[in-house]
Amino acid sequence: MDPAIAPLLLFAFVAAMAGTWMELRTSLEPVRCSECPHCREALAVRQREADEDARRQRELSSWYARRNGLDDRDDDDRMIG
Repeated sequence: MDPAIAPLLLFAFVAAMAGTWMELRTSLEPVRCSECPHCREALAVRQREADEDARRQRELSSWYARRNGLDDRDDDDRMIG
């Protein structure tokens, strides 16, 4: 075997492990339907968590911008001079 292909084989092996891990993780999640109250509540909880994460990220971004004297506008919007 040519030793030059060893990194390629290692990458393929790691990619296959990652793909298998993702498939196993999704196979353990129950199927969601839009009819039963349990599934609707689970979807609502997931949506609230996503909204909270987005709000927290916006808050951290604005805090970072204020702390470092940056703003969210593009450079094109600023007046020069």
